[in-house]
Amino acid sequence: MSFEWFHRMENAVRQSLPDVCESIENYDIVFETDITTKHPLFIFTIDDEDFGEDDFCLIHYDPVNQEFYSHHYDEKADIQVKVMFENLDDMLQFIHTAFHEYLDEIDADAACEDDFDEDEYDDEYDDEYDEEEDVYEEEQDTDIEWLPGDKYIHIEENNTEHETQLTIHYRIGRVVETGDGVLMRSTITREDDEDEEEEGIMLFFKEEEAPHIADLVQQYLSQTQY
Repeated sequence: MSFEWFHRMENAVRQSLPDVCESIENYDIVFETDITTKHPLFIFTIDDEDFGEDDFCLIHYDPVNQEFYSHHYDEKADIQVKVMFENLDDMLQFIHTAFHEYLDEIDADAACEDDFDEDEYDDEYDDEYDEEEDVYEEEQDTDIEWLPGDKYIHIEENNTEHETQLTIHYRIGRVVETGDGVLMRSTITREDDEDEEEEGIMLFFKEEEAPHIADLVQQYLSQTQY
């Protein structure tokens, strides 16, 4: 178990954070680490004079597998997904997206407070706000272009104590803005007819990486006995 990769990435993020986008210079951004947890954290906090301090991005480090990851709610798939970071660029892109999503939430909260402070309900303003929300949701839906041909697997595991059913869903797509590939794996687990638990993992990869990923899968298949 080593933290060398953790500290190397910490230094790289500190140097690159001011250049993520021009808007980030207009806010007080605090970048801290927490190594007291089982999976140490990168913690990104924004200090807003109206809303106070608030964390807008958390990135975890798995010291055993030497992996960085975070969690993100995928609105289109309606699940919480685990996002893995292969390199610094992937991490900075995720931080950039989380930063702007947080700013959008602040703007929406401020707009709602303005509505409640008014004595009369402004229908015209509300219609405009709804239209802006619709446009925002459409933009969110088009961030990832999912390709046809989803794959589903149903697995039943039985032993003397438990009966577990797994439904696994695979999707592949591309990020519209960057052209990067996206592989999503969502798993629904049902044990002994109890409530379902859903978990999602989303892996981003560059176009140049796709042939190497395919080669690794073929290598695995060639060594697997059915």
